[in-house]
Amino acid sequence: MSGVEIVRQAVVQCLQAGGLRAEAAYSREMAAAYEETVIAVGVRSCGTAPAGFDSYLGERYDEKTASYQEQYGRRAELTIVLYAYAPRSVGAKGCGEALEAAHDLLTATAPAGLQVGEMDWGEAGVDRDTGMFLQQGSLRCSASFVAVVQEETGLLLSFRLKGVPLLEHDHT
Repeated sequence: MSGVEIVRQAVVQCLQAGGLRAEAAYSREMAAAYEETVIAVGVRSCGTAPAGFDSYLGERYDEKTASYQEQYGRRAELTIVLYAYAPRSVGAKGCGEALEAAHDLLTATAPAGLQVGEMDWGEAGVDRDTGMFLQQGSLRCSASFVAVVQEETGLLLSFRLKGVPLLEHDHT
């Protein structure tokens, strides 16, 4: 999974944990499945820069494998796009309410590894493809990624958001 997809999934999971309907992609078929407001999460832009000297963060010793693992890092600046779709029965206000709730969730309980910046959104209108109300918001955030490389083999062992704990399968 790419770094951009990791961030998108983190945002989707945060919104879902807060009780909002959120998906990583949106289609006409998905629109027909919901009778309530849903937020589709996308990524408008992503720029990266090295974290540390030439992306090198140092070594760590893994007791399980009895080996040293080099750590590398990258910093990303992203613009996340939130598309709030509301059925006509809910009205345009459903879009605004969903984006306000998303703003509150993401700023109060940002996903681990993300530093959330400002969020803004435009006016709601009717989406021709779905027949639903649509209001688009954007969230600026930054993320730090860490990659662990086994010293002897150069094998990439894990790639994760900094601040998110390693999972058991990341060590193998």
